[in-house]
Amino acid sequence: MENEKILNLLIKAGFLKEDDAKRAVAEGRDDEDIFQTLLRLGIMSDKDIMAFFQNILPQKVWKGSIENLDIPSHILNSIPQDFLRKYKIVPVKYEKGKLHVLMLNPLNQSLVNELRFHTKASTIVTYFAPLTTIEKVLDKHFPKLGDVLSQIQDAEVEIEKEDDELPIDQLMHATEEAPIVKLANGLIYESVSMGASDIHVEPFEKKVLVRYRVDGVLRIYHQLPANIKDSLVARYKIMSNLDIAEKRKPQDGRIRIKIEGKKIDLRVSTVPTVYGEKVVMRIQEAEKYLNVKLEDLGFEEDDLEKFRSAIWKPWGMILVTGPTGSGKTTTLYSALMERNQPGVNIMTAEDPVEVAIPGINQVQVNERIGLTFSNVLRAFLRQDPDIILVGEIRDQETGDIAIRASLTGHLVFSTLHTNDAPTTISRLTDMGIEPFLVGSSLVLVVAQRLVRRLCNNCKRPHDIPKEALVRMGLIKDTSEDVTVFKANEKGCEVCGFTGYKGRTAVHEIMEIDDELRKLIIKGATADEIREAAKKAGMRTLYGSGLLKVKKGITSLEEINRVLMQ
Repeated sequence: MENEKILNLLIKAGFLKEDDAKRAVAEGRDDEDIFQTLLRLGIMSDKDIMAFFQNILPQKVWKGSIENLDIPSHILNSIPQDFLRKYKIVPVKYEKGKLHVLMLNPLNQSLVNELRFHTKASTIVTYFAPLTTIEKVLDKHFPKLGDVLSQIQDAEVEIEKEDDELPIDQLMHATEEAPIVKLANGLIYESVSMGASDIHVEPFEKKVLVRYRVDGVLRIYHQLPANIKDSLVARYKIMSNLDIAEKRKPQDGRIRIKIEGKKIDLRVSTVPTVYGEKVVMRIQEAEKYLNVKLEDLGFEEDDLEKFRSAIWKPWGMILVTGPTGSGKTTTLYSALMERNQPGVNIMTAEDPVEVAIPGINQVQVNERIGLTFSNVLRAFLRQDPDIILVGEIRDQETGDIAIRASLTGHLVFSTLHTNDAPTTISRLTDMGIEPFLVGSSLVLVVAQRLVRRLCNNCKRPHDIPKEALVRMGLIKDTSEDVTVFKANEKGCEVCGFTGYKGRTAVHEIMEIDDELRKLIIKGATADEIREAAKKAGMRTLYGSGLLKVKKGITSLEEINRVLMQ
């Protein structure tokens, strides 16, 4: 019905002949707008459509510039890229619930309704813009893969081979598929240059999504045709020395590359899904780990003193806990770097070895050949170690050996996946480790999370009533003055229009004093341990987050997104 009205308008205004209108109806596609049909069939040009709107609906013609557009990231992230590209739509402005968009057909009400559904905007204000203008803006915010690949054509992406050479038939397969090789390298290069921590390659029925996690938030960056998914996954499996014939089981591997002289490690994980194998790659840059000091990790001054005191103790166990991607490895490596001296024998058992550190003896766990954490730990005890790092305590056997090592004159570092510091005790005892061993060996437990830093270039004050700040625990009473900042919805060029730039850690540090030790040995619950630790001066994760808000480092929204009160 809408199409008929528009065609009649075009005919009356003298921009279209009746025969051409009939042809457009006959040859139009269900998945394209009527103006897209007219352009595709060559019946009208960009200039013709522009002239039509200037004559009939001049108020609908956009007269702004495409150079300085302010499009908030939450709006860009809420609208699927394929929807914008398919129907030639681009958001250009958002304020007070009103979303301003450029469209090839600003009269298309069904598209306006769909935009309202995606963005939850109260009002959609539509303008006409020529196809060339719309595509320029789309390419600026959603670069086409071809554009990305053309930019990285001369970039140095060099795969570092392991000692075992790849089978010749796999190498032949890789070299024959030159575009896939370039695509695989291109996605890695682009994500590294953006400072991403993870790459997700996700197959679906009609497309392959490529998402990057930047500053802890996943966002879609590319949508690729579904027919390349097997080749792309196979390429990454070849690069990480995995079995390309095995598609039914999850696999883990590692890619070592150099990008413009920088050594980059990628931990590769594949999982079979309904539509094919999903690949997730964790990006780790060796130089970043080696140059990080404890002072750079976001510790509050008193917490840093506690942590530093613990890592210089002669024996005992220090645990760093948190979910995947919470910065545990960075914290542990920074501690090891501080203790890394010629007079100290440091040995690590990791799965995998994240970064090679000069002066430290690192062992790669390999469960397929029986080289488990527990077996490596037993061997370490015969190697005259001073400090031992166990990548993760996964079972009772590993936990028992690690604890006994800490009780016999060694300093032991390890990680666990728990929500906070007190529940770490419950996790260890649930594994079957005796409470008296846990209480006797533990020196310190650190729980941590990563929160996004506000962009210093565009952050702005957040006007919140003082009564609300008191309820949140940010201030003690309404007489206290504090300025709370929030992210700018539109962001700026410095932060990539997100309002946030970089991340920092928030910590919950539980020192095991005599009172806590007694509670652990008698089998106290996590809640009892938490209350005792708070009385002894432990700052919770949420409390640590509120301190960051007070200092203007992050926002209340970010703390509430990542942490629980």
